[in-house]
Amino acid sequence: MADELTIENRREILQHEINSYVKKGYRVISQTDTTAQLVKPKKFSLFWAIIGILIIYLLWYLAKRDKQIYIEVTLTGKVITRK
Repeated sequence: MADELTIENRREILQHEINSYVKKGYRVISQTDTTAQLVKPKKFSLFWAIIGILIIYLLWYLAKRDKQIYIEVTLTGKVITRK
């Protein structure tokens, strides 16, 4: 048991780890002497939102068909239109 750390040493190690994550944008939501729970809030990206909308539009556009109309004039001059 001689190689076990004191509670103070463990606290210092934990605080060092917490500090490194806080610098990366994490927040501490719960902490004891030897444990911590951190969370990194999600961020909204306008860039990726626009890219996503463009991809959806592109897929919709590729799925669409061109509109076609067939027009026929009969011998009597009647116009027949077919879609």
